[in-house]
Amino acid sequence: MSSLPASPLSEIFGSSSSADLIVFLVYNHDRDYCVQDLASRLKVSKAKASKMKEGLLKHGVIHETRKAGKISYYRFDRSSKFGKLLYDLVFAAHAPERAPAAPAATAPPAPKPRVKDDGGKIIIA
Repeated sequence: MSSLPASPLSEIFGSSSSADLIVFLVYNHDRDYCVQDLASRLKVSKAKASKMKEGLLKHGVIHETRKAGKISYYRFDRSSKFGKLLYDLVFAAHAPERAPAAPAATAPPAPKPRVKDDGGKIIIA
């Protein structure tokens, strides 16, 4: 989980791997993952990742997207009740470090006019 900032959720909920899983799924809500992918990314056992997956499935936080042979793939469900809440919580918890820079209020500078001097040379001011 080195690519994401340290999560305040880990401090609140105490279980770093569970909080990290939620943060990972929220930030990667447009992709699907199998249990093995989640286990390796979180550096936990496949059994632990599978147990966490069951809880997330039960509450509609993730849903199955496809199967490849015996392997099922899951994606974060932003449209579920808990998915919406967790999505908002994760982004609110990381808001200070993830906030985009405010757009500039001024218009872009006008092009500089060309000025002709007495010698016939064009001077760009």
